[in-house]
Amino acid sequence: MTWKTLFPVDLAEEGRLSRREFGRFLALVAAGFTAGIGYLYERERPLDGAPSGTETPAEVKVCRVDDLPPGNSFLFTYRNPQDRCILIHTAQGRWRAYRQTCTHLGCAVRWDGRGLECPCHNGYFEAEQGFPIQGPPTRPLSRLAVELRDDGLVWIHGDLPKPSPQEASS
Repeated sequence: MTWKTLFPVDLAEEGRLSRREFGRFLALVAAGFTAGIGYLYERERPLDGAPSGTETPAEVKVCRVDDLPPGNSFLFTYRNPQDRCILIHTAQGRWRAYRQTCTHLGCAVRWDGRGLECPCHNGYFEAEQGFPIQGPPTRPLSRLAVELRDDGLVWIHGDLPKPSPQEASS
């Protein structure tokens, strides 16, 4: 008997992966997942823009009250250049500030005169407390505390807690 009769090799199956090649593939995929998880862990802030807890609250002068008429918005940065935020002076005269990061996939939201719109997936947030009212987002935007001072300046001085769903209905 020859080895060909003891160990027949079908030519159609000759191209399949060996165990060693399959093991290398699994190791490469596992290394990729580990690197991705490590990147997400080391990011400076979570996807929804909430502070990581290690940062100290800061006050930031944003603009003059007279510079932002009702129905308009103003973009600014808060804790660092990557912490992009939006200040809104609603048509009703209320002042609101939010992190500009959509809670769905992190796209930048923009003011359209009535609410905050996420153009990536047609998400829409109401301006009063940042609750999602359309599209895939399910969590409210991160809201910042706005203070109008006697000198006519608008200041941001901290994060507000995320509102509860009961607050949305009231």
